[in-house]
Amino acid sequence: MLLLLLIFSNFLPFISTTSDYTNYSLIRFQVDLTSNTLEKLEKFDSEFDEKSNSWKVLLDIWAEPSKSHPFVDVLVAPQFMRQFKSMLTSMEIGSLTILEEDIQKHISLERKTMLETNQLENKNRRKRRELGSNWKNFNTHMYHPYSNMIDFMTVLADQKPDMVEKFKVATSSQGRSIYGVRIHPPRKSNPEKPSIIIDAGVHAREWIAPGVALYIIKRLVEGYGNDDKITKNLDKFDWYIFPQVNPDGYEYSRTEDRLWRKTRSKNETVNRYCHGADANRNWGYRWGEVGANRTPCSNIYMGSHPYSEPEILGLKDYFTWQITNPMIYFSLHSYGQLFLSPWGYTNQRTDNHFDQQSAAREAVNAIKNTTGVIYKSGTISEMMYPASGTSIDYMQHLGVPYIYGVELRPNELAGSGFNLPESFIKETGDEMIAALQAISEHAVRVKKL
Repeated sequence: MLLLLLIFSNFLPFISTTSDYTNYSLIRFQVDLTSNTLEKLEKFDSEFDEKSNSWKVLLDIWAEPSKSHPFVDVLVAPQFMRQFKSMLTSMEIGSLTILEEDIQKHISLERKTMLETNQLENKNRRKRRELGSNWKNFNTHMYHPYSNMIDFMTVLADQKPDMVEKFKVATSSQGRSIYGVRIHPPRKSNPEKPSIIIDAGVHAREWIAPGVALYIIKRLVEGYGNDDKITKNLDKFDWYIFPQVNPDGYEYSRTEDRLWRKTRSKNETVNRYCHGADANRNWGYRWGEVGANRTPCSNIYMGSHPYSEPEILGLKDYFTWQITNPMIYFSLHSYGQLFLSPWGYTNQRTDNHFDQQSAAREAVNAIKNTTGVIYKSGTISEMMYPASGTSIDYMQHLGVPYIYGVELRPNELAGSGFNLPESFIKETGDEMIAALQAISEHAVRVKKL
């Protein structure tokens, strides 16, 4: 009984970060896509501060250029600004646009808004206790701590055992259990039934991704028997959803450094002051090739070896051995409003490239018809940048037909970046449900499911 009360009665903590990004500027400039400008800049991404005995961010690349948008967004520390501008001048890059002069203002506003949301949530605690614990009371319109995500999945599985199964896939570097849920109609599924897989939270600071994953979970369970499209979809597909696959990094971004990206594993061999790896560079397929970084302090550090991060090893094993007929895979990220398909490690096209792109276009159209928001589609290497060791390429190698790394809101023209307000969770979630529905219908038609 105590567990059932936790999710609805706990005080929901708001972020209280110790890292300070006061006067950090978000800068945009155009680059030649054939140049090595970003590689040169990444060498200056941090410096060791002897006073605090820690590494401080000097430069953080937020958005990389693409063929459709040849601009890069870079967060620059105030103490590094003069050197940064001098470096760009030496590279013959002269035109800069300041998107934000003080990114800490966005972080502080986010913290204030979340506090207000939590206070409002707590006013309803007594009322909810009187009504009794129910999974329907979980508020999917706010950013939750990881413990609340687990409680929600636990209560949902306990109260809807005919539709929802909760399972553990891994234990993080810091000992947190990582869970997923399988959602199906209230009857036994055919073992060969096709499946839809969603993971989120790969990069810690991209909070909108787990927020959307939790929203989708609740919508599916609420919608079966009440929404014709959801009912029809669940009759055809089982859904596996992993709402937070990097809980250590996520909690660190809530309590210490809002802009933290990686996992929180310890590096004992090269640099003990630099923690974590990029969880989306740590997959074993084409690991350590183009677009990866061997420096532990880098935001795109690929890890000491393939699957060095227990979170990724656990996901790989579950995807490979526990899901019989994976048909659609979404990995939710932010930001940029993009549908990115394989390959990431090469510009070559997959054997099913045209089918993947056809399904992606249907998804993009479905989003536009749902909320009016514009997403773009293409391969990772075409739309963004070469990247190896990604889950997208691994799932293509595994033979999954429809695979997309989805960059959620905002688009590349927004200045808020990773600090997307909680009020956007619902619309972004509705977009993803519409997109998944469109790709599902495409798969049923093309694969004759």
